[in-house]
Amino acid sequence: MVVVTYTRTECGVDFKNHDITLAVLNMEDIIHGHPKNFQINLGFQYEEDYLYCEDMRVCDLLNLKDVSSPVYVYSKKQIEANINKYKTAMKNSGRNIQLSYSVKANMNPSILELMRNHGLFLTLVSGHELRLALDLGQEPGKIVFNGNGKMNWEVDLACRSGVLLNVDSIFNMRQTIDVCKAGGYVANVLFRINPDINPNVHGYVSTGQEGSKFGISADELEEVLEMATTFEKIRVVGLHCHIGSTIREPEKFKQSTRVLVDLFNKLRSRFPDLYVLNLGGGLSIPYKSQISLPQKCKQVVQCEIDKNDDQEIARLYDNLLTSKLTLSTFLEAIKPLPRGKEIFLKLQEQVPSEDKNQTKLMQILQSFKQCLVPEPNDLLSSISDIIPPEAKVILEPGRSLVGNSAILLSRVLGTKLSKKKNFIVIDGAMTEVIRPCLYGAYHHVELAEPSRAAHLQNASDQSKLVWDVVGPVCESADFIGKDRLLFTPHEGCSIAVFDTGAYCSSMGSNYNMRVRPAELLVDGEKVKVIRRSETFEDMMKLYTNYYCFSQ
Repeated sequence: MVVVTYTRTECGVDFKNHDITLAVLNMEDIIHGHPKNFQINLGFQYEEDYLYCEDMRVCDLLNLKDVSSPVYVYSKKQIEANINKYKTAMKNSGRNIQLSYSVKANMNPSILELMRNHGLFLTLVSGHELRLALDLGQEPGKIVFNGNGKMNWEVDLACRSGVLLNVDSIFNMRQTIDVCKAGGYVANVLFRINPDINPNVHGYVSTGQEGSKFGISADELEEVLEMATTFEKIRVVGLHCHIGSTIREPEKFKQSTRVLVDLFNKLRSRFPDLYVLNLGGGLSIPYKSQISLPQKCKQVVQCEIDKNDDQEIARLYDNLLTSKLTLSTFLEAIKPLPRGKEIFLKLQEQVPSEDKNQTKLMQILQSFKQCLVPEPNDLLSSISDIIPPEAKVILEPGRSLVGNSAILLSRVLGTKLSKKKNFIVIDGAMTEVIRPCLYGAYHHVELAEPSRAAHLQNASDQSKLVWDVVGPVCESADFIGKDRLLFTPHEGCSIAVFDTGAYCSSMGSNYNMRVRPAELLVDGEKVKVIRRSETFEDMMKLYTNYYCFSQ
């Protein structure tokens, strides 16, 4: 494979350093000539209305040779920051915890290599993901193979390789025994338990409730245990549970961990090799972290400033009021202060509440609870005291390791105005970001450069409009975002769809014969092409009659 790497000077742009301040997207400031200058995370920031990925201005990436729009752009720095956040939480927990990256979130080999270099295990759900992990040199003992339906060749490869194999059902247990008999293998098995816990997420990503296709139910468990006991080639090493994705409540992890720990303690005498507790993954990310404070709420925040006697906290409130902080950044900033953690926990406790007696500020924050996403430390601090010290714990995050590390960078094809709806049509589509039409999921959308369309209008017309951001695919469900407040973009304007590092590229398709986009990894001033764009020829080479007709 040929790896192409560019530096920022090869984009033909004179880059300058700018002072970056944390700020929200403030419409009034932009309209009156104040450009966006704020940090989104360690990977992305706005400088003078231009979006940067680390040191690279993203609109200039489209000038690179063999790079076309749309394109996924990843920040290496943000991925590593996400990994380190977990590692810090694991160290603080006082327990033996191993991080295992969920490959289905994003299977780009360069991403997997980065995970391996940081000592992560890999969690897989298909035989071809297993082949990829082995081809990349991942040690079999550092691979977990999940899945509610495995083909015989997949189970054979897993058992032959010696990976940790999750058994999901009675038929999967029988299948594993048959494969081990035929091949003479010893299988290192974990039982995936269905704890019947509602994670309060979209039904399509809930995996641990009664009625889910995943996991061994309480009614079937004893039969599976008995089968494992009577066949000497099955080595039971652990228990597994995964209740869902985009989880926002650490208490749900605590509930499922209790179920697993109780069973672990009961089964240790029956299975002497039992030592692994695989708690799954599923932490959400703050998809709505760039939401700004509504103008009508600012007066209420001002009251909070007036009555607060802590100067540092009052300053943070003031920064929130004056659009120098996003709400999520405000909540993070108060935690390290002397009374900050107390205030943060109070906010966190009260935000989901519908109590009519809560303060006006709490009522405001109620609408922003999407910003209060649990961190790895929140997860581990909620469960560390109930984990047996002798157990080896595996966590399987995917989204929270890569989700906020990428954007889909697209170009605007044009705009359509009508009495009922306004549309920004971009060259990105549901084929690259399917989550909005599949789950009704939110992805933030912003222009990645200043709009030149505003300069063609009268000054009085330079205000934002409400738009649906849609793609060119022949489906009414092909939308990226609905009812978004944006300036009118010029044709060809670069536009960013945020938080596309997980379950976007990996769920992409060729629908309407669209080619899958290239993927770029930014590391400071360097850009590496970690996947080239598909071509028409790539799509057609698998069709046996095509070349006969095209000659």
